[in-house]
Amino acid sequence: FHHFFARLQCSKNTKIGSKKMYFEGLTILPFTIKLSVAPAVALTSAQAVLEGTEAGAMHAAVRKGDLLIGDRASGVLGVKIGSRNRTAIAVIRGIFKSILVDSLLRCDDVSMNFSGLALRNHLLTMPQLKTFIGQHYLSLLKSNVPALLGSLAAFGNPVGLIRGFGDGVTDFVSEPVKGFKRSVRELDPSYVMDGVARGTGSLARHTVGGIVDSASLLTETFSKNMAVLTLDRKYAQRRDRFKVSPGTNATFVGGVESGVGKLFRGVAEGVIGVVRAPLRGAEKRGVEGFAKGVGKGLLGLVVKPVIGISDAATDVMVGVKGSLEGVGDGTHRGATQSQIRPRRAFYGHDRRLKPYIFVDAISAAIMMRTRLGGENYLSHVDMGGRVAILSVRRFLLLGDDGETQLLIRLRSIKTIDLRHIPRQDGTLEWAVLIFFKSTKKYGKEVEVIATEDKDIAIDLCGKIKQGIVLVDNGQV
Repeated sequence: FHHFFARLQCSKNTKIGSKKMYFEGLTILPFTIKLSVAPAVALTSAQAVLEGTEAGAMHAAVRKGDLLIGDRASGVLGVKIGSRNRTAIAVIRGIFKSILVDSLLRCDDVSMNFSGLALRNHLLTMPQLKTFIGQHYLSLLKSNVPALLGSLAAFGNPVGLIRGFGDGVTDFVSEPVKGFKRSVRELDPSYVMDGVARGTGSLARHTVGGIVDSASLLTETFSKNMAVLTLDRKYAQRRDRFKVSPGTNATFVGGVESGVGKLFRGVAEGVIGVVRAPLRGAEKRGVEGFAKGVGKGLLGLVVKPVIGISDAATDVMVGVKGSLEGVGDGTHRGATQSQIRPRRAFYGHDRRLKPYIFVDAISAAIMMRTRLGGENYLSHVDMGGRVAILSVRRFLLLGDDGETQLLIRLRSIKTIDLRHIPRQDGTLEWAVLIFFKSTKKYGKEVEVIATEDKDIAIDLCGKIKQGIVLVDNGQV
């Protein structure tokens, strides 16, 4: 497909665009897109590095309501980020933009289905083919709009509620049938009762769980938007950081405990804000700031306890759902969620996409926590107890305890060699010798990385050479 669509792209500037092409067979298989968008929260420094400068700023702007959308907009997705709301009208616009954008972006498990496309014995020009394919998928995208809207958190994800209820009804019917068949096969009537119990339990779990899940989405959206209305960004940031702190609320007891804590925290924030906001305003802008601080404090005194009540209701409902499911699966959207698998690795300066490789994904995740964090991943070598990781700029060797043993800029390497070197006991072992262009930076002419395995030494030598070639060719 890469070459095919590249040809489509260049057809405007060539004579191919005006010529008709015969397609004996062109098939694009059907596919499904599963989409979930988490609420905008305050990013940690590591998350901001992972998302990138522009995306991280966009994320913060959505959360703060610090957006400018329109003809003067620029930057990511045509949205200006980092603008200041200096007037009352601008503040109100920023508030409603944040509420609108956050509500429209947050969705949960949207399933968008796209049917396939097949051409048989067709004669078309390239512009006609592009128009045909574009219209096909545009119409399918429009047909998926109801599913997208029905999965928005602002509406309580009614599509998910209906899907869960349907799964419960299916189990309610199928489980007794399975139990009856097994009872006939094994001449034991107890399997029928087990099937009825499982089916009834599944229906109850899916029904009640779906209702409280939808209700928790509504209360969470309400809390999120009310936090914007407080006009207190630091409060919103503290609230976001508390939501992603470690802990579990996926039981009824845990939900009640967390909910009570958030309720008292909301009341305390409101009372403290009455004193803190005027003082901060006076420090920054004198009498004018003090007056504005009094208004913000009084607004927070009313709104923040309401947010605490809403957060408490959310946690209790999530706890009910977790107890019904019988496992603490971390479904709370405010709690830290563990990934099923590490994030996919992107390779090289141009961040190429390759088939998913688990060990590369692990290495790229480890790299983000080291001194190579923020650089583009290139490759790695598992050396038994040690791990060598290469970014597009530097080479890092981690020891058994995860400590940095060696960190070298690829641009500083003159050449690299693979040799047999003697040990202290007189035996030989394989080693990769790294020769530097200058002794000024590293204090020596050569660095030796020894290993007992010849294959590991060859692999390490080859991957370091690959990085050096990319640097020398300016592909970094």
